[in-house]
Amino acid sequence: MAQSAPSEARIGVLAYRGSDQLQIRWLALRDYLNATIPDWSFEIVPITLSSANQQIDAGQLDFLITNPGHFVALNKSYRLSVLASRSQWKSDGTLSGEFGSTIFTLKGSGIATLKDTAEKSVVAVDRNAFGGFQMAWYEFDRAGVDLLGGDQDIRFVGFPMDQVVLQVLAGKADVGIVRSGLIEEMSREGRIDPEAFAYLNTNVTYSHPDRVSTGLYPEWPFVAVAGTSQTLKNRVTLALLQAQGSPIAKTLGVTELWSAPVPYHGVLEVLEAFKARTARPQIESPWPIRLWFGGIFILALIAAGLIWQRLRSISTPREEISDPPDKAEEAGLTRRERQVLALVAQGDSTKEIAIKLRISPKTVEFHRANLLRKFGARTSSQLVALAT
Repeated sequence: MAQSAPSEARIGVLAYRGSDQLQIRWLALRDYLNATIPDWSFEIVPITLSSANQQIDAGQLDFLITNPGHFVALNKSYRLSVLASRSQWKSDGTLSGEFGSTIFTLKGSGIATLKDTAEKSVVAVDRNAFGGFQMAWYEFDRAGVDLLGGDQDIRFVGFPMDQVVLQVLAGKADVGIVRSGLIEEMSREGRIDPEAFAYLNTNVTYSHPDRVSTGLYPEWPFVAVAGTSQTLKNRVTLALLQAQGSPIAKTLGVTELWSAPVPYHGVLEVLEAFKARTARPQIESPWPIRLWFGGIFILALIAAGLIWQRLRSISTPREEISDPPDKAEEAGLTRRERQVLALVAQGDSTKEIAIKLRISPKTVEFHRANLLRKFGARTSSQLVALAT
C-alpha cells in the first residue's frame, strides 16, 4: 500500500535581511521539523511587514515567526497563539531571549548623543519596523527628540536591513537604526568593520553582549495562525522546546532555539506610545513648500506681534510693557522637561505624569531630577516657585 504524501505546513518568517538570507538562516529549523514530525512537510515562506496580512487572509500561512511588535499589531486583527519565544546565540557565545535596536554613526561624524542628530539624516527600514525603528524612536522620544516631527531628515529604505548599515558606511546618511545583532552578523560575514562606527546611547544597558542603544525586549515569537490544528500546534511546540537538547537539531545545525512563551507587555507600551505620536496631525510636504509655508507663518507672527505691541503701547504705560524673561528658556529646558514641569506645577504625581505623557515613571523621575538641578531647587514646590 502506497504511503500518503505528508501534509504541508507553511511557516511565514519576516525577511528583514532579504529572501535569500532568510532561506539560508531558517533551512536547519525547517529540516529539523521535517525530521521530528515526518508526516508533515514544512516550508519557509518569506513575509514582509506589509504582506503578512494578505498572506494570512489568503490562508497561505499556518505559522509565523516575526518581530514582537509585528506580532502584537497582527494579533489585534487575527487570533494568534504564541507557541514559543526565540533565544539566539549572541556575539559572546551566550544565549539570550532579548534584543534591542542599534543606533550608530561613522566615527568622527561629531555625533555623540541622540540630541546631536538635529539637522542630520537618519536612515531606517520602515516606520513600522519594531527593532528597525520603533524601539529607537522610543529612546529618542524619552530623550526629548522627536524623530517624526523634528528637524532630522528621516528616510525609510525598506528591506533588506543591511542597506541601512551600508548607506551610513558610504556616507549617504549620518545616522542608522537597525536591530541589535545585525552589526555583529555582518562583521562575521566579513562585510563590514564594526570599528568604523560609533554607537549612540549605549549606556542604556550593560547586560547585553551585542551593541544596543535601547531597552531590551523579548525576542521573536513562534506563532500559530487561527485554524491550525491543535494536534499540529502541540507537536510543533514540543519539537521547538526540545530542540536545544536534540541530537537531530545539533546534527542539522539548528541555531534558532526556543523557550516557553514570555510576556510582551513592554512591546505594547512602545507601540501605544508610537500610536499616540503618529495620531497627531502631521503635514508631510516637500521641503520648498514647507519652507514657503513656514515663511508665511513667520511673517504672520511678526505682523501679529507688531499689532499687539502697538495696541499695548496705546493702552499701557510704557514702564509696564516689558515682560519677565522666559525662565524655562533661560534654563535650557528640553521639550519633554517643559512638559514635565507644567504637570508638576499642576500638582500631578509621578504616576499621573507618566500616564499623561505615555512614558515610564522612571523617566518622569529622571526629568524631574534634571529640572531640580537646572533650577537649583531641592523640592518640587521650590522648583515651581523658581520656574514660574
